[in-house]
Amino acid sequence: MSMWKREKIQALLRAVILGRPPGILPLLLLVLGCAGWVSAATVQSGLRMAAVAGGGRVVIAGLVTDPLGMPVPQLPVLVSVSGRPLQADPRLGLKGRKLLVSGVTASDGTFRVVIPVQPGKLKYYLSFFDQGRFDDVRFARPSRIDITRRVEAEKFILYDHQLAFHGAWPNVQETLKAYPKKSPRARVIRRYGIAEEIRKDQDGKKAEIWWYYSKGKRFDFRDGKIVSEKSFSPVFK
Repeated sequence: MSMWKREKIQALLRAVILGRPPGILPLLLLVLGCAGWVSAATVQSGLRMAAVAGGGRVVIAGLVTDPLGMPVPQLPVLVSVSGRPLQADPRLGLKGRKLLVSGVTASDGTFRVVIPVQPGKLKYYLSFFDQGRFDDVRFARPSRIDITRRVEAEKFILYDHQLAFHGAWPNVQETLKAYPKKSPRARVIRRYGIAEEIRKDQDGKKAEIWWYYSKGKRFDFRDGKIVSEKSFSPVFK
């Protein structure tokens, strides 16, 4: 079976799995193309016509997995546009972009979003990161993905993505072993990672201050319990 047919079969199966398939005509064309009854050019032409008839929308679907190949559920999925190029770091340039759609991956790691094509010459970006909704303790922060060319050329985009484990994840797992699983310290470490700085009280009262500068958080512990939690503007490195 040709690579083109395998890709179209994957797209068809993905649309069925995710539900709400993107129109009868596109699905029919994919089936006919996979069976070899119509040419690739005919299918692509038909998909373009169907997209125009559907109001200039683009469907993006895919599967997100971890480095072990396991699906990642509840992962943020965002598509944005901007009149100028944006930096790869998804934490930056938020004021200069327009968010078109925001969702999350399903329990099986799949996602499907529909975006309206915007007038004018714009840059389109796909991101799997959203501050506060991404597990950046376990996973490395994924870069913002420029999908402009694909949006301009395709109306049904299949985009699978594999996350990478954070470089400090093994250290976090090892550190967590030192604390009871449901203890305040363990909950903070699992949510924010290992503190960037820990200041200990010198008067013997077993007090500690945990600083997370890049996440804008500070926790004050006394006798293993959180006595104060403060938020501030993150300091990005």
